[in-house]
Amino acid sequence: MPKEKSDYRGINVTSVIARAFEKVVFNAHARDVVEENLTASQFAYREGGSCTDALIAIQHAVNQYLDDPQCTAVRLYALDFSKAFDSVKHDLLSVKLKQLGLSPYITNWYLSFLEGRKQRLLYDGFVGQWKDVNKGTTHLEISLNGKDILFKYADDTSIVSPVWKEQDNSVDIVRTFMEWSEKNCMSSNSKKCKELVIRKKSGTNVFTPVFGIPQTCQLSVLGLILQDNGRFDCHVHVKLIKANKCLFILRSLRKEGYSQAELDHLFSSIVLPSITYGLPVYGASEAELTTMQCFLDRCYKRKYTSKSFSIKHLLEKQDRKVFRKVSGIDRHPLRGLLPKKKVSTYNLRNRTSQYPKVNTDRFKNSYINRLIFKYNLAM
Repeated sequence: MPKEKSDYRGINVTSVIARAFEKVVFNAHARDVVEENLTASQFAYREGGSCTDALIAIQHAVNQYLDDPQCTAVRLYALDFSKAFDSVKHDLLSVKLKQLGLSPYITNWYLSFLEGRKQRLLYDGFVGQWKDVNKGTTHLEISLNGKDILFKYADDTSIVSPVWKEQDNSVDIVRTFMEWSEKNCMSSNSKKCKELVIRKKSGTNVFTPVFGIPQTCQLSVLGLILQDNGRFDCHVHVKLIKANKCLFILRSLRKEGYSQAELDHLFSSIVLPSITYGLPVYGASEAELTTMQCFLDRCYKRKYTSKSFSIKHLLEKQDRKVFRKVSGIDRHPLRGLLPKKKVSTYNLRNRTSQYPKVNTDRFKNSYINRLIFKYNLAM
């Protein structure tokens, strides 16, 4: 519930016909140009992009750094813009749109949607005066030209900063982000920013917080709980609590006379999607897979579902699904990470791709390397 005046913000609601027409125009005249200008670190607003893809990229970057003997830890920052979509200056947006290379007619059509806009407050019989709106927008592509340590999904930004034995560039990296935010009239919400320090098993280093960003032992990124030890037991615990609440609903419906076929449909609709969200990411931890398998076995035993599910089969199914999707989209941000087919005139060991050098099981079990070592897949 809103507690302060600043919590009340205007909402731009366009008609269904206008949104449908806008989508048609975007797909026909703007999509290719926009996606060509999006960096590989932006996973939203593009064909095939998803939260799971962004999490795979973050996990791969973290584990790849930790696999390096010279890296002692990784500092992961979850940064949040304060009222991001309401803070976009219309004049700045106009400049950026003109730099994309869109047709001038399309650019002017987009900008005409923002010109001369007014809003007023309606509350409990009160009707306020019309006020001009010179910032805020219903649609926005936020991009930051940076290194491959920056990962974005809409306005949710994560920075992966490796700490080497003799060097820690976290202050400079976060400062670069802050300076970009100020330059583009965006303010970072310090109350929602968090830092997670992921160490190696033997790591005991203590790091000073950067720019007052609080440190935490677990961090929720795009709906997945990451931990400083690289495990996902907290995420699995939360998901199982939610799944057990769904089982209570199924149990109640069974008492009301629902058939087993109807319960099977509900189990596949509300229980499985919850526990399998982010599975290609937390599937790197064998302990969490075992916990999930015990839950699925209990559900089968107690007739919440008549089908016996294997969590490893579900993991392989999702892994291959993501691989097929990324392989079929030329501009997908994960495409550059996928293993490439080995170029050789002989193949004595029946390997499709060249095996990378991996020092730790944590990195070997992550999604990209799982495609190589477990499924022998290559693009």
